[in-house]
Amino acid sequence: MDSKTATLAVFSTIIWSMPALAQTSVQDRLANTEQRIQYLEKRIVAQDNVIVQKHREISKLKKDEAARADRWFSKIDLNGAVQLQASHGSPFTGPTTSDATVKEATIGLTTRVHDWVTAEIGLKYEEDDTPLEVDVATIAIAPPKGPWRLKGGQFTLPFGTFETNLVSTTLAGEVGETRETALSAGLESNGFSGTVYAFNGTNKEGGDSRIEGFGATAGYAQETGNSGFAVDVGYINDVGDSNNLQTTISDTLGSNNVSRHVGAWIVGSKVHYGPVSLSGEYLTAVEDFAAGEVLFNGAGAQPSAWSVETAYGFKIVDQDATVAVSYQGTDEALALSLPERRFLAGISVGIVEHASLAFEWAHDWDYGTGDGGTGKTADTVKAVLTVEF
Repeated sequence: MDSKTATLAVFSTIIWSMPALAQTSVQDRLANTEQRIQYLEKRIVAQDNVIVQKHREISKLKKDEAARADRWFSKIDLNGAVQLQASHGSPFTGPTTSDATVKEATIGLTTRVHDWVTAEIGLKYEEDDTPLEVDVATIAIAPPKGPWRLKGGQFTLPFGTFETNLVSTTLAGEVGETRETALSAGLESNGFSGTVYAFNGTNKEGGDSRIEGFGATAGYAQETGNSGFAVDVGYINDVGDSNNLQTTISDTLGSNNVSRHVGAWIVGSKVHYGPVSLSGEYLTAVEDFAAGEVLFNGAGAQPSAWSVETAYGFKIVDQDATVAVSYQGTDEALALSLPERRFLAGISVGIVEHASLAFEWAHDWDYGTGDGGTGKTADTVKAVLTVEF
């Protein structure tokens, strides 16, 4: 084979192999493209999985946050009341009077931070009497179904119940109701109950500031069908720390540095049968106050008070209604600006749910002139609109 023939053969071989080479190059490119597509598809699927997982995590966080919010709100109990009062009266002396006031406005918040631990805060306002103030601030510790309870903070001491179906506070309550910062421990089992408490009262014996106040109460209650009864007895070692007596002592002395603490006993009972109820309460100091602290008829007073009340509940146009009458009295309580005797009659009627209207008439007899009173009578009519929430 000559050189020309050899060259032609090589050239022919190259020409014939070019389509094969071209086909191999296209297949390689297609394979590479397919590999890239598969890689991108895997990346997209992975990213989609990440997005789905993030959405699940965000949704779970939102649900957890909502659940925490629901649990938090479920532990909060908010309540309150507003009472508007219109009154007209003819006092023992002077001209007749009339007024329209905010008798009372209260708001309370209770939260259970643990099955055993509860905190309570309550605010109270009474026009012309009490500025807006913290009325209750307590922490209580008690097992959910346990018989015992511990409580500390500012609250009305468990000295007397002073319950009434009428508008006005009972005369026993006017003498004995006591709000202090105290520590208390209580037990309750099978209808029996008891509480002991200690406090550093407003009145200071000899000017000393330490925990000297104490008291105890015990009671028994029983309910059977539509009837029941309750009885309780209590003692406090300084009734002079009651809301009214400590004010009287402070106004008389110019301070609350008393010569001694004066204790008091209280006993009360209540019985009801169906819609009819009967209750009574009696409170008495165990000795005289110093003449310069609480005065009666030229000497130290030994105040006492009592009340008897009967009530009947019924329906008016599917709304609850109650009529009640009460006869009450005091002894040696002239310094507290209280009457010697009082008769009350009243009715309260529900208007709509959580709203009621009450009317009351009170007829008072003042202490006689020989005791330093006027010996006259007085009448007061009140109407109170209450909305609770």
